[in-house]
Amino acid sequence: SHSPFIQGALTKRNNNNNRLCHRSVTMMIFSRATFFLAASVFVGVVRSQSCPSNDNGQCDFEPTNPHSCGPDYKCGYSNICLAEAAGYDIDTDCCQAPQPSGCPMLFDPQLCGSKQCPFDNMCIAELAGYTASQCSPPPPECPTGGKDCSGEPNNPFTCGINNCDYRTICDAESAGFDTRADCCQDTRSNTACGMIIEPVSCGPPGGKQCGYDNQCLADAAGYNSKQCCKAVPDGIACNAMYEPVECGNIPCVYSNQCEADAAGWSQFECCKQPNMDGCTMEYSPLACSSASCVYDNECIARNAGFDPASCVPLASASTASAEPAADEPAADEPAADEPADPTNAGAGKSATAASVGAVLFAAALA
Repeated sequence: SHSPFIQGALTKRNNNNNRLCHRSVTMMIFSRATFFLAASVFVGVVRSQSCPSNDNGQCDFEPTNPHSCGPDYKCGYSNICLAEAAGYDIDTDCCQAPQPSGCPMLFDPQLCGSKQCPFDNMCIAELAGYTASQCSPPPPECPTGGKDCSGEPNNPFTCGINNCDYRTICDAESAGFDTRADCCQDTRSNTACGMIIEPVSCGPPGGKQCGYDNQCLADAAGYNSKQCCKAVPDGIACNAMYEPVECGNIPCVYSNQCEADAAGWSQFECCKQPNMDGCTMEYSPLACSSASCVYDNECIARNAGFDPASCVPLASASTASAEPAADEPAADEPAADEPADPTNAGAGKSATAASVGAVLFAAALA
């Protein structure tokens, strides 16, 4: 999933193609006994009280060829003979259930073929003779509530990791979601925005992020350009190296310059985020590169990949005159008619603030 923010992006593309799709690992519970069947084929027939059997020893010398049969394919038989003796038609009622001895114990459920045979992952499906083009993940499961929300005004939301659609706040809350924490406001279908794809990800730093195909659609959902960052389009192949960069004035943080470039930034608009290991908290700011990246001291600048000799020192409170004139206020006391300056106004993109931003914003882009 590509987003310039931290994890939690609840984004999708709805039926009107208004929302940006960021697919992450879908956690689902899909009841079946594939692993149990496969692990038990040498013990004997696997079945529960609801599974038919007609095992009179006539299949004892049949080769092992495990199949699961019946409703939801929950009845397991160690060979075709036993399945047919139980009254099943192998071609229409059963799915092959191979032993996954060489497959990882990964639960990434797949439904394969015209019979929608269930397998715990693609490796097991391939052992059963299927290819990736014949399989797909099962549809996501979305909770529903029992409350009658038919009289509520249309106000669509998308909620949870399965991107569940709800027509109203009432429907979403009835299903158990907190619309502020778990959901994204959908753009209404009558929004007049173009079909241009310039994806953005919107929301507070470190909080829930919502993705849209363009800023117009984000605006229609209640965001503005100061709350959104350009997102990395789907299909972009960048390496997984984590060398975060901060771009623009919001700022937006990406896991490396490749992803920042893909989002539409140039290297002259981005600053490398430093590793502060081994550095002190000394505040002697200096500006580096044509992007005017500001770091708190030479050590931090060096950790960000710059030669401090090529950077420009900036004035700081510690270098200002320590002895103010008698008719002037002390450095830590604002003039009576001026507001206090709680920040270093000339610091630009402060590395200290930027490092905090990296923690808050850095996406799960790797």
